[in-house]
Amino acid sequence: MPELFADESILLHGDFHHFNILSSERGWLIIDPKGVIGPAGYEVGPLMLNPWGMFRDKKQFEVQTKRRVDIIKERTGWERESIINWALSHAILSAWWNFESNIEDEHSLMCAEIFSELK
Repeated sequence: MPELFADESILLHGDFHHFNILSSERGWLIIDPKGVIGPAGYEVGPLMLNPWGMFRDKKQFEVQTKRRVDIIKERTGWERESIINWALSHAILSAWWNFESNIEDEHSLMCAEIFSELK
């Protein structure tokens, strides 16, 4: 998927997901930045995989995933295929990180399977 890296590289949060977005007296805060450089689409991956363990039912996760893709497409104007490919790439990367750390990871693999089947 080299086309994912055709976009301009920018400074990214690097771990943008539900648990790193907080409501405060000052408004919304995004915490725990990793500060990585890359295409903006990279941020889709963590958002699509998390929150971990919330969707134990594969069918429920499929429905939620389709909804998330639609919302991201609507809000960003990005192509559906690009959103899905970023999500799939991150799911595979996450599974690899956990494999290297000897952590059992059914969630990332389930996500990768669902993302690869999306149209």
